Amino acid sequence: MGFLTWDAVTLMSILMVVIAIVIFVFLGFKVVALMNRDSAAHKSDQP
Repeated sequence: MGFLTWDAVTLMSILMVVIAIVIFVFLGFKVVALMNRDSAAHKSDQP
């Protein structure tokens, strides 16, 4: 019984870590995309 509860807690912890990594990567890509779009806009702005 104790092993089952420990296993459930471990699975939840791993799930939380995976979700956090996915969110972090997603936000990172969004920031990079925004920066690229911003720099492209500034480049087209300049003669």
